[in-house]
Amino acid sequence: MRALGKRGVRSIVIYDRESEEIGRYSRYVADRIEVPCFIEQPERLLVYLLEKGRKWSGTLVIPTKDYGVEFLARYRDILSRYYIIPTPGLDVIEGILDKNVLYENARRVGIAVPEAFRPRSLQELYGFRDRITFPCLLKPGRAHVFIRRFGFKMFEIECFEQLAGVYREITGNFTCDPFGMMVCEIIPGPDSRQMVQFASYIDRSGEILASMTSRKMRQDPPRYGQGRVTKSEKITDVDEQSRRLLTELGYHGFSEIEWKYDPRDGRYKLIEINPRFIFYTALCVSCGINFPYIQYADLVRHEKIRAHSFKENVYWVHLYKDLLHMVLNHAVERLSPWEYLRPYLGRMSFAIFDPRDPRPFFEEWREHVGNMLRRRGCVLR
Repeated sequence: MRALGKRGVRSIVIYDRESEEIGRYSRYVADRIEVPCFIEQPERLLVYLLEKGRKWSGTLVIPTKDYGVEFLARYRDILSRYYIIPTPGLDVIEGILDKNVLYENARRVGIAVPEAFRPRSLQELYGFRDRITFPCLLKPGRAHVFIRRFGFKMFEIECFEQLAGVYREITGNFTCDPFGMMVCEIIPGPDSRQMVQFASYIDRSGEILASMTSRKMRQDPPRYGQGRVTKSEKITDVDEQSRRLLTELGYHGFSEIEWKYDPRDGRYKLIEINPRFIFYTALCVSCGINFPYIQYADLVRHEKIRAHSFKENVYWVHLYKDLLHMVLNHAVERLSPWEYLRPYLGRMSFAIFDPRDPRPFFEEWREHVGNMLRRRGCVLR
């Protein structure tokens, strides 16, 4: 909202009662509309958008979550009668959101991925036993479906007996697997030095209009979470293969690709692709690449804005999460006081805090403090 709002483009936020969409409190939002239960029942949102089609004709619809991406891809043809839909078709999106398919396609074009297995039965799982190194990860191919159900991203597994037990529980003894569970190796080493990202915008002709790279410094939660501190940095090792992968997948629009460096063979390996704007979009804007406006200019104004150089060594910080983990997880992260302090001493941008648009920041803190007090048996009034 801010990236567009500061260029004079105001947004309408549509949210589900269950979603934590604090962006709706931004001063740059023209209207806030609740459509209850549309995450579980997407037909509700489809009906609502079609009802508003004539009034909102020509409006660009921007998804901010994976289920929004999947929704737009699924109903792309019918919604395109009224709206500008930036999302590719469902065949492309399913090949990105499902990591089983994504990894298979990446291997096919010579992109390195972590070693992963997808057993369809207990017998197949036992067949992979000698090839699995512990600890390992049991993670979903369809992460957005899994997180909606369980509230976390994956399991860290210590032994085969634990793996078999959790796998059977999650899949109903291998009878149903809506999450596409996969056994994945752990690439050794700290994420703070090895996780990097390639963000880009590709127009419908296949031209990459803008791109930048960054390094994930700290995560929420540590090790297997989303970034809470990120730094802009030129990382040429992932630039070429990111471009090649997106071309092979037939993708257009904004995306962010995450890679992890593997010290065992000296290669960056594909972790995931986010086919939507990501939480640290403010970092890109601070570095001189306003991806949301580049997309808006391309699809609405039919103007091409090209940007491939960016400011380096700019930090992006999610303040609440960073302070929280400094207190609760400093023993796990094993970072020095200087390493914690360093991002706050240089050029930086915040995930949510903005003195010109303060309400989302205060709403975030109110929500989290309220949750903590309720867990302690208190009531915030």
